[in-house]
Amino acid sequence: MDAALIPAFRRNLVLFALAFAAAALAFGAVMLTAPPTSEAAVPSVADDGLIPPVTSCEFLPTGDVNGCTVYR
Repeated sequence: MDAALIPAFRRNLVLFALAFAAAALAFGAVMLTAPPTSEAAVPSVADDGLIPPVTSCEFLPTGDVNGCTVYR
């Protein structure tokens, strides 16, 4: 590598590191202030004060709803 290119390479590397750090800080700030929420999320407590039941039928064959597990 030519000796004249080393300062330019170092400058570009420092600028890249600063830009990456700024982007990471911006992303972290957004995730802390407004984290993504799932559309499938259920409220933690229902109107009656009870935790709503959650049904797990993920690994069942199609149509076999009798084997679902309901958690409360």
